[in-house]
Amino acid sequence: MKTFIVPISPMRLETQIQATQNQTNVSNGFSNVLNQAIENVKESQQAADQSAQSLLMGQSDDLHNVMIQAEQAALALELTVQVTSKAINAYNEIMRMQF
Repeated sequence: MKTFIVPISPMRLETQIQATQNQTNVSNGFSNVLNQAIENVKESQQAADQSAQSLLMGQSDDLHNVMIQAEQAALALELTVQVTSKAINAYNEIMRMQF
């Protein structure tokens, strides 16, 4: 019984283009997630600032909710800073790898 080795057929251009598009979609998805997270942080900070301003102007007397919103905005900002730091550290680690 003879076995024949079948050669690997070369990739066609369509397959290469599709692979490139899939990589682009993945990177766009990740960047969209990060951009949305940053927008959410901005919105929470603006809401906290607006609540604090209305409290200072006497338009609101709900100190409890103002403090909660301010703390949520501070935590969201701290999380963003930590994630950014981890991403930069990971990037630097990848750049130090030898291929």
